Amino acid sequence: MQHSSKLNAVESIRGLACLAVVFSHLSLSFYPYLHHFDDHDQATNALVYWIHHSPFTFWYSGTAAVYVFFVLSGFILSYVIGNSRVPKQKIKSMLIKRYPRLAIPALISCILLWAALYFSDIDSSQVQYWLQVLAQQNSSFGQAIYEGTIGSFLFAESSVNWVLWTMQVELIGSVVLFALLYLKQYSSGLFLTLVLMFPLSFALFKNMDLYLGLISFLLGSLIFFYGRRIASNAWAWLLLALGLYLAGAHNSSLAYQGIYQFLGDKTYDYCNFISGSLIVYSILMSPLLSRMLDRPVFVYLGKLSFSVYLLHLMLLYIVCLPVFNYCVQHGFNYDSAFMVASLVFLVAILICSDIYSRVVDRFAIFISNKLAQYWAGA
Repeated sequence: MQHSSKLNAVESIRGLACLAVVFSHLSLSFYPYLHHFDDHDQATNALVYWIHHSPFTFWYSGTAAVYVFFVLSGFILSYVIGNSRVPKQKIKSMLIKRYPRLAIPALISCILLWAALYFSDIDSSQVQYWLQVLAQQNSSFGQAIYEGTIGSFLFAESSVNWVLWTMQVELIGSVVLFALLYLKQYSSGLFLTLVLMFPLSFALFKNMDLYLGLISFLLGSLIFFYGRRIASNAWAWLLLALGLYLAGAHNSSLAYQGIYQFLGDKTYDYCNFISGSLIVYSILMSPLLSRMLDRPVFVYLGKLSFSVYLLHLMLLYIVCLPVFNYCVQHGFNYDSAFMVASLVFLVAILICSDIYSRVVDRFAIFISNKLAQYWAGA
């Protein structure tokens, strides 16, 4: 398989996963029964009820999507270091770059969301509880600065921009992986032993999200170094189908009651966690599936994915919510208003994320590269 095809597939997976996060938050804002996290959630119509209890809910599984992100991060960081002629120097350079590369876009997104909430008061009475809480939060500017620079990265604190809890996994996962890859330059056996033993450290973690996220990082690295090409297209499709099925797991869904009998309330967490690695492995190790995802529109979406991820809650508040209110006020029923608001929201996400990627992301990359040149000579 050509390296370009595989790397484009990585971008495509990331872009599609980011869409799943957006759809997840749309569903929580307007049709919470699709997730049914709360016993008080009610199905507003037969279609919503059917979707929740079907095995086809992967397309709005935000939790599975973030595990896909973590596996991809482990894979791509390992790819860059593994293909470097000077891996030790590359590790040092990437270690220096990692925090500013993540923190600059995260901080600015936090400030933008805080400003949107602070300087406006958009009516949220027509939407569901999840979006109401977002719209009515009362955070300070100092809290936005703190979470965008320290809180989310060290402690997964994300009371302003809720999605920033993943920055803790991205930063700590990167540092752990860099350390292990540095050891790999001396002993591949030691690297593999430490990676395989890492799951035994569960007692050290109070935060299960961090624990499973770090394992996902390491699984991504293992896929790069030890993953084997899936020769059979049928097996690749079956593995992908299993991953997508597990990605849609909800504890109350009838389609997952067989698994729930064994895992109980951990069904949602464990199935979504496992799905991330299955989806990534099935696509990246299959020439057919990698080529299928090597499409310009998917690759473009992947390049915008970090910006989409950081900005979509702000745009949910300042674009989707007022458009929905406008439609309701002008005679649209709930479902029609949701459809119109969602379409406008998705267009706004693409436009704003493209600008954010060109301006903020590029600035973060520029600063990261300058710091690496100064401190590591790379």
